Order: sequence, then structure tokens, then C-alpha cells
Amino acid sequence: MAVRTPRAVIRPVKHSIGTHPRGEITVSALCLDGACLWTLATTSDLKAADLAMMTHTGLSGHPTFARTFEDVALVRRLKLHARPDPCPLDRKQ
Repeated sequence: MAVRTPRAVIRPVKHSIGTHPRGEITVSALCLDGACLWTLATTSDLKAADLAMMTHTGLSGHPTFARTFEDVALVRRLKLHARPDPCPLDRKQ
């Protein structure tokens, strides 16, 4: 009598990734002009961050900045003919 062994079925699973719907994007910056010590503290107000850098350029003539953006990413498994998995942070505890 033949012994049957279990077989694994491997198939690719599609996922999507994006910014978490309840998260926010933040930005910080620093001026790259030589000895300039100007920095922008982390903020979620992206327009205010842009304005602060443009103001610094207007006052100092320094046009180059290093910006760091950060967000909370959410990966969801995509199911064929179904809604994406719910966000785990939206579950009631």
C-alpha cells in the first residue's frame, strides 16, 4: 500500500502598501549650506515646513536642504473578488 504525503500548494499572494489611513506623514529638514546650523523640527504640517525652508532661503540665500519624510505604512493582503483585510488598528479591543 502506498503512503500518501501531504502536498503544499504555493501560490503568490498579492499585497498593497500605503500610508496608514489614521497615520500622518511628518517631515524634518536641515540646511546643507556649509556651517549653517538651521534645522526644522519634525512636523506634520507639510505646507508650514515648505514655508519655513523658503523663508530660510529668502533670509540666508541657502537653497539646499536635506528633508526626511516619515509615515506609518500599512500592508494589506489583496484577495480575489473580496475587500482588502481590515486595518488591524481599527479593530475594537
